[in-house]
Amino acid sequence: MIAKENVNLILPGLYLGNARSSLDDEFLKKNNIRAVFNCTKDLPFHYSIKNKYRIPVDDNLKEEEIRNLELWSFESIYKLTREHKQGNVLVHCYAGMQRSAAVVAMYLIATYNMKHEQAISYIKHKRSIAFWPYTNFLKAIKGFERTYINEIVPKLIDEL
Repeated sequence: MIAKENVNLILPGLYLGNARSSLDDEFLKKNNIRAVFNCTKDLPFHYSIKNKYRIPVDDNLKEEEIRNLELWSFESIYKLTREHKQGNVLVHCYAGMQRSAAVVAMYLIATYNMKHEQAISYIKHKRSIAFWPYTNFLKAIKGFERTYINEIVPKLIDEL
């Protein structure tokens, strides 16, 4: 049985958790997890998960890793949006505090038009350990938000 702090429900069908939650057979089955977004370079996937996505980022506060998350963000958010529309999804990293929380924040920005402050606050409300003690990937989240608002949204509007 998985401990509550290992994983939290952020939105209906969207879970944010740690490495332990991603390998917990009971949790994955009970919650019908159809896709897992693994925000690490090396943690394994559970054998039962068919839709597996890796966002290869280290949480070492190096500028290149912060930029790396931002570079992976648009493809990841597109896939996360598609998977979440089809069923339940788990986004995780090692501790479920920084990398995966940043990806979920980007998802909230793109899907619910939240500002980065709102997205971070919302996630902290749902998962108290998220972004603790501070937001390591804030620069990546802000970069995603800026690009999304200034480049992606205008293209979407032009297509209407």
